[in-house]
Amino acid sequence: MTPLQSSGRAFYSGLIEALLSVMGSSKGYLLDHGPRTAYLARQLAAAAGCTPREIAEVTLAGVLSDVGMIGLAEDAWENPVPVLDPRTRGLVRAHPIRTEATLRGIPHFDSVARLARSHHEWWNGSGYPDEIAGEEIPLGARVLRLADTITALGEVRPQRPVRTPEEIRTVVRDSAGREFDPALAELWLEMHSAGRLTEYTPAIYELWAWEAANALIPESVTPLSVTHLLQILASVIDAKDPYTAGHSRRVAMIALELAQDMQLPSETCVTIWSSGFLHDIGKLAVPLRVLTKPGGLSEDEAELVRAHTTLGADVLGEIEPLAHLRVGARYHHERWDGSGYPEGLRGDQIPLVPRILAVADAYDAMTSGRAYRGRVSHREAHREITVNAGKDFCPDVVTAFTDLDRSFFDSVRLDGVPVAAARMNWPAHMERDTDGASIAPDASD
Repeated sequence: MTPLQSSGRAFYSGLIEALLSVMGSSKGYLLDHGPRTAYLARQLAAAAGCTPREIAEVTLAGVLSDVGMIGLAEDAWENPVPVLDPRTRGLVRAHPIRTEATLRGIPHFDSVARLARSHHEWWNGSGYPDEIAGEEIPLGARVLRLADTITALGEVRPQRPVRTPEEIRTVVRDSAGREFDPALAELWLEMHSAGRLTEYTPAIYELWAWEAANALIPESVTPLSVTHLLQILASVIDAKDPYTAGHSRRVAMIALELAQDMQLPSETCVTIWSSGFLHDIGKLAVPLRVLTKPGGLSEDEAELVRAHTTLGADVLGEIEPLAHLRVGARYHHERWDGSGYPEGLRGDQIPLVPRILAVADAYDAMTSGRAYRGRVSHREAHREITVNAGKDFCPDVVTAFTDLDRSFFDSVRLDGVPVAAARMNWPAHMERDTDGASIAPDASD
């Protein structure tokens, strides 16, 4: 997507782009479903006479409407079966509420959240979660309901093959006035017959998504807004695995404290802080059955896990305002003695940012527990990191680690991100708008 200039707004835009990108990286039959839904919804919204801002809202809601599915019913998503059991079906029906809660946490995305909540409402009131009907349903959500169903019918599902164009037309015609707004259903039928709908093209979708995101992002974006969005992205990443709730936030906080103890420049501290939130972004493409397997992994499964470092680096590297964060994502599992992955770097070959992330990541993993082992105490984790200085971890980073008080590690378990962010010496480009005027957090942030 077209990058903005290097500013706080550019970085914020890059984070939105990362969120949109990962919604197309999930495994299973929902792969690319969000982007395809958004592609069709945008065309329908424009034809229905929506304003440019409304079109932007529909486009973004189309991509992100299933973000609440992450960590909710992952097994059904990645390993679909013809019929969902009642418990899984109940979880799936809850995803619009979960999506809304996630999107409301993103500054400037309240309008997108409203559409996402209602994208499974039916014209006759039999949808979910609120069972509203007719014009009570926001127009953008009615567009999404139609686009979502049409897109799904054109995709393979475990209970049926891909529907033919004529079969899809029959479903839309028969469901008008029941599932779909009759006027929108008729509009789609007319556009389809006249050949006025373009087929999904990734390059055009990326352009439309970038335009939509930037239509909603204000000219000035504060550091606090950036921090809020980093937290949202981290929560989406960590939701993939029930054992990693809050992991990325804690890694960011510990890594920042280490960087400050080492008296690193403010620019480096901001890079480490942001990298901590996004270091595991590649795990969104790793199957849940692998992440949560209680026993040992096969070699193929281990390779899937190891691939999260390169996958994450690829996502970040393709987004210009976030490209500097790819180093942390790619190398945070390298080890000082060369026994890590993905490249087996050793010693000073490992860049500084991932050296710091490696210690923070290891400490939190040990004290949080995983599917294949229980958690250990602070004392045990502290000892494990200390004795592995010069083997797994950079000795200088371990020295900084041993300088940190136990009370700090206790505070990390609390929601202290805003406090930590406030203590940071943000670089000038993260604290000024595009005209160079200083900005401060306002009520909207």
